Amino acid sequence: MRRIFATPLLMLALTMTTGCAPMPITGGATENEICRIWAESLPTRSRQDTPQTTNEIELAYAVFAATCPDFIHLIPKGGTTI
Repeated sequence: MRRIFATPLLMLALTMTTGCAPMPITGGATENEICRIWAESLPTRSRQDTPQTTNEIELAYAVFAATCPDFIHLIPKGGTTI
């Protein structure tokens, strides 16, 4: 089930990057709303997470933090900020 959420999130993140380096979203109301809504869909951790799931969650958090640096406080507890 987590993979269903990971794929759209990664696709969204890829559309917000240039080349190989993520380009942070800053500025207007639209950009802020994108980050806020994206943060609400970030995956959460579970004791039942496999190593693969843990890696995918870490990647989702890292991409979010790089793309929306002003919103890293919205990463679920226990998440990293790269």
